[in-house]
Amino acid sequence: MMQDSDEKAEQTVKGTQTLMRALDIMDEVIDGPIRAADLARKLGMSKTTAHRLVQALKSRNYLTVTRDGFALGPKLLQLGVLATEQIDYVRVARPFMELLSERTGFCVFVGKREGDFSRHLDRVTGTQRLRVATAPGDRRPIAETGLGKALLLDEAEATWAQLYAQAHGGKATARQVDAFVTEMQGHKARGEVLHDSDLGDGVRSIATPIRDAKGQIAIAISIASAAHYLTDDLRPSLAEQVMRSAELISAAVGYSGPR
Repeated sequence: MMQDSDEKAEQTVKGTQTLMRALDIMDEVIDGPIRAADLARKLGMSKTTAHRLVQALKSRNYLTVTRDGFALGPKLLQLGVLATEQIDYVRVARPFMELLSERTGFCVFVGKREGDFSRHLDRVTGTQRLRVATAPGDRRPIAETGLGKALLLDEAEATWAQLYAQAHGGKATARQVDAFVTEMQGHKARGEVLHDSDLGDGVRSIATPIRDAKGQIAIAISIASAAHYLTDDLRPSLAEQVMRSAELISAAVGYSGPR
């Protein structure tokens, strides 16, 4: 009886090791096609073991063969698409939003792009007496909000100009459009947006994008408050905290940095 238990335990260990080796192989293939011999060398396994594992993964469509070696197969690509579609960004972001609000005292928002508009998806109310009136579900022209600008950081300058003019009813002057484009260039260089509301409500925000597994901007996160609370001297440390929160959320939804 004891011998049977020992044999089962040994089989479990071997099975786990085989699984981990297969996962190591897929981690290597993420960066591009690679030959079995190179996999064996990089992962410290025999060529026979590497060949056996890649053939098993290929038989289940997790890998495919190209002229440059083994690459991601259709099964993995299918799973990747399904995983992306099923991500609940608000649910993933919520704990990080709460922590950011607790540390800063400010309202924290996340929002997404809807065509030429930004939609606020969720809010964590800060501890300050003066609170930002924006609520989940509110939709604004995308070039008009800090969240919206963060969602646009990957767009071309011509798109920035077009969306700014559109947000102002086509009445923006060429000088105003140029100033907005210059402003967006600065935001993009820093990776974060410092936004002062144009609505006369005295609200200031700091926003930064959150990226998905493909490196594309999925949503954005921001802190917001009255300008006399979110002051210039506090901005660097606050921007760092917002960007760190965005990095953690991005990692939680599969982003691993530029490839």
